[in-house]
Amino acid sequence: MFWAIIAAAFLTAIRMVRDDMPPIFFKQRDPVIRQFKYQYQAQKQALKEEYEKTIMPKSGYMLTEVYEEVSRGIPRNNLQIPEAEPIVPSNMKYIPQPTYKVVRYNNPPGSPELNVPRKLNFDRQIHAQGIVSGDFTIMVYPTVYYYAEHNCTSCSVFVIPLDTNLTKQERIKKANVAKKIDKPIFETDKDINTEGAFRTITPIDFSEDNRYIVAKEKLGWAHDGIWKTNVWVHDFKANRSWELPEVRAAIVNYWQNVTGVDMEEQRWDIYPLGFDKNNQERILICAYAYTGDLPSFLGTWAVDVSGEKCELLDLEGTNFDVSMVGFKLVFDSYAPRELIEWDSKRQKKIEKKRKKRAKAQARAMKKAHKKVYREKRRMLNKDYKLKLKEYKKSKHKGVTSVDGDDQINVNPNDIENSKDIDYKQFNKERNEYIKKQQEELEAQKNKKSNKKQNKKSVEKSTNDQNVKDNTGNTAPETKDK
Repeated sequence: MFWAIIAAAFLTAIRMVRDDMPPIFFKQRDPVIRQFKYQYQAQKQALKEEYEKTIMPKSGYMLTEVYEEVSRGIPRNNLQIPEAEPIVPSNMKYIPQPTYKVVRYNNPPGSPELNVPRKLNFDRQIHAQGIVSGDFTIMVYPTVYYYAEHNCTSCSVFVIPLDTNLTKQERIKKANVAKKIDKPIFETDKDINTEGAFRTITPIDFSEDNRYIVAKEKLGWAHDGIWKTNVWVHDFKANRSWELPEVRAAIVNYWQNVTGVDMEEQRWDIYPLGFDKNNQERILICAYAYTGDLPSFLGTWAVDVSGEKCELLDLEGTNFDVSMVGFKLVFDSYAPRELIEWDSKRQKKIEKKRKKRAKAQARAMKKAHKKVYREKRRMLNKDYKLKLKEYKKSKHKGVTSVDGDDQINVNPNDIENSKDIDYKQFNKERNEYIKKQQEELEAQKNKKSNKKQNKKSVEKSTNDQNVKDNTGNTAPETKDK
């Protein structure tokens, strides 16, 4: 009954209040303080959301600004490419693991060929076997493109810089096309209007000083075979490539003059072998003519890298020393089962330690984020309390003065457009001003105290002198009596 009477009285009082006057039962709040409190709550919520984002796992849902920051391009020199880990079924205790070895690329001389599998018709692009330079600093590999519209192909040859901090075999294994140099060193014609045409480029070998690389370009038709082979050379020092058509012209001219056979009307081709071992500026090439049965040998020829000098070396054989500089990675054998099982146990222990260490790092990181969050909250609370304190002090005056002309004007009706205040600097200047005032007051107090002390000492000395004088005057009178 008592509470019912209180509620009825409360409602009656509210109805009796005019519409334009707030009821006296509610506390009137300052708009500036409400604005400060709103900003404080918003900043506190933003800090909380930022802290929660740091401890939550990464998600595909993010703001546009965050996505642009995460997806920003990385220079290829700094690109970290994780190794592909094969999926091992849980019920498989032993899976044969192949081993590889590094061998010469151009062995026997002239044997490297680029095979175009049927898989190219579906993938539209394949990367062929690469060749590594003699100093294991770069890898050169061809990429073949397939155009289904006209059933034709083209080819480009790229360079991948290798990581010199690894072993020779690891350099080759970890070479990735993502780190390739965009500009190719060799490139075929990109015309796709010829139905069934194919164009490929196959690297052959490096020179002894790894300055030059020779390659062969094969042009043909998918239903007829190879038409002809061209020789190309690239200079890594000058960073330019050029073709050597002089050798084909020399072969045609020689057999035209000797036998009268027009080689342009015959089907024949050349096979580049590589660089001459005794002269690194010269490339050895063999020529053959197609007869329908055994090919006819057209001689061993030599041409310098610049194409200025072309000569016939032998019409009977190819007994010449060809340098073999480049390397490639090939399959060797399978690792022993005992070694794989032992390595599997060792890897399990390593993985267990790694997971344990990762959990400890995650806990430490979470603790560090929480510490930073608490520090930011503490600073935010401190700034908020300082704002309220300074505003309440200046509320009655409408202005807060620090010293001299430094003032902070507070306009409660226009708080949103008011200038931002550096409360840290303001608090520092205010403390310095208070300290200065205290020192001045202390100096005045000391001055008054010293003055009072001096006055007391003067009065005391005067009294002592008077007592002495009075004593001297009364002594003779006593004697006379």
